[in-house]
Amino acid sequence: MFSFKRYKTVYFSNVSFLKDIKKESKKKSRLKQLLLLAARILTIIFLVFAFAQPFIPTNTDTQKQNKQLVAVYIDNSFSMNALSKQGQLLEVARNKALEICMAYPPGTKFRLFTNDLNPKHRHIFNKEQFIQQVSGIQASPAVVPLSIIYNRFASETNDNEADKNLYFISDFQRSITDIYNFSDNGIFSYYLPLVANEVANLYIDSCWVEYPAHRLGQEENMFVRIKNSSNHNYRNLPLKLFLNDSIKSITNFSVEAKNEIIASLKYNNTNSGVQLGKIEITDYPFTHDNNWYISYFVEPKLKALALYTDAADSQEGLNYLRALFNNDDYVVLDEMNRKNLQANRLSDYNTIFLLNIDNFSSGLLNELESVVSAGTSIVLFPKWISDMTAGNRLLATFGANRMVRIDSTKQDISAIDYENKFYADVFKKREENPVLPQVDGHFRFAQTMQTDEHTLLAFQNGDKALSQLNYRDGKVWVFAFPLSQKNESFARDVLFVPTLYNIVLNSLPKQEMSFIVGKNSFINLPRNLTVDLNSSIEIEHAGTDEKFIPVKNITGRNIRLEFGEQITTDGHYLIENDDNTIASMAFNYNRLESDLRYFQSNELITRLQTNQLTNATVIKEVDRNFSELFDDIQNGRQLWKWCLLLALFFILCEVLIARFWK
Repeated sequence: MFSFKRYKTVYFSNVSFLKDIKKESKKKSRLKQLLLLAARILTIIFLVFAFAQPFIPTNTDTQKQNKQLVAVYIDNSFSMNALSKQGQLLEVARNKALEICMAYPPGTKFRLFTNDLNPKHRHIFNKEQFIQQVSGIQASPAVVPLSIIYNRFASETNDNEADKNLYFISDFQRSITDIYNFSDNGIFSYYLPLVANEVANLYIDSCWVEYPAHRLGQEENMFVRIKNSSNHNYRNLPLKLFLNDSIKSITNFSVEAKNEIIASLKYNNTNSGVQLGKIEITDYPFTHDNNWYISYFVEPKLKALALYTDAADSQEGLNYLRALFNNDDYVVLDEMNRKNLQANRLSDYNTIFLLNIDNFSSGLLNELESVVSAGTSIVLFPKWISDMTAGNRLLATFGANRMVRIDSTKQDISAIDYENKFYADVFKKREENPVLPQVDGHFRFAQTMQTDEHTLLAFQNGDKALSQLNYRDGKVWVFAFPLSQKNESFARDVLFVPTLYNIVLNSLPKQEMSFIVGKNSFINLPRNLTVDLNSSIEIEHAGTDEKFIPVKNITGRNIRLEFGEQITTDGHYLIENDDNTIASMAFNYNRLESDLRYFQSNELITRLQTNQLTNATVIKEVDRNFSELFDDIQNGRQLWKWCLLLALFFILCEVLIARFWK
């Protein structure tokens, strides 16, 4: 194509060197011509490639439909409040969604997804409507795994004449990126990871108490799990507990980088009624997880019921209970004869004593099973008769070991389970050979059933004297002997008072101290609450005074309040009936958002490949304007520019070889 060959006259006197010069020039000339030929061939090849417009497809399956349905997921969780080089992540996500919208041609259909899963977003939008919806997106406490978005878009879209495109704009926290749960491979999915600046987050992960029931005067031991997701160590930071707007306890804690600790706060329940608490730390820039709200109810009085018959031994047991609880300021004992049984009142009591009853009707057994499931405790003193059918029917109702025979020998109670919290505060010291009461005969029980029954008192021969069994939200306490004059030594022993009194104190049902915003959508009211169903029930946020009316679902005496997604902020919520506060709830934000660990682009690619999502693409160049990436996404990565540059490069090579090759 170009010829720069110039002839030069060389004078020499000796022709003997002419042959050698000729051979050397011929070799160099041949190499030069081969290089020129290669440069020209490659130039032509890459020019042909440039006009052929080769490309590397973005997906293994090329899109064939002319119509396209475009869905965009904008992660609007609290973690998107973090800052990046381009600004707040949520603002960057909104802008990127608008760029995606503008890159598509007119007439394209759009879907919008956020963590709120707003019902109005289930509609298909045009460009203008989509832009309007994106502009109104705000941060939300809701936490949604990506699989829910992916699978919902796959299941709700029935348009088979359009390619389905789904864009994920998120920081891709590890706690929500569950790619392994994606169900359909017929979606062209694109992942735009937004990278936040390095942030340090210290947060309260969870909170619980040693005893899930709460009574007046009880010492509460509050455990708080604090996690440090940063690379910094924290030393001697304050941890505060507020109860009913007053500081109740305070301690200091230290936690290492990328570690967690469990701190403890102790205090006493000095007041009855609704208790509203808040555990607090100080940490920036994320503040939504610095508080943990709790609430529970302290009963002003405990109500016990003695269920008896007209038999002499049952009356004797009733007299012992009267002597124990007579004029007690905290435990109120009611009495009810079995023949005058008011079954609808059993749920009003924390504890029900069954005093030497010889028969349990099916109706009474069903009612006892119902109230124990709801949190009541029953205490069985079995009838001293050879026919153990009635007692075993009761035990079978709760899955307890049945009575098998009577041991008529006198046995001393010789073993106390000191390790059990039931007797934790009863004895100042443990004696090796304590003098304990003697029982004149007892029932022996089978040991075949697999239960979580715990023996609290035992006889010399190893038989149980008192056991406790958990049944759903309640407890079943089983004595191996009747409470009667025959066993008066037990009723008059020092062991009698703390044992029966602690049974009543430990009969409080466990309470849920806190709920999670977006996760819990209903509450079952305690059955012993007095609720006027003719008056409205409202739920009020204690901080903002905002109110709403839940849906009442009444089944028998069970009242369930359903509030769906109406609770969107953390804090204390009061349940009011006829303007009286009857219960409370404490809501906290989901702590999955506090775990600031993300998937990088390369990790996302690996996970997509592992789960065989062939139509998935991770867009690494998120900072570029989306219109520049659109052709690559739609038509693959175009290579014609590279081919043209290579053609020009080899033309240049040819010029340089021809010009400077000597």
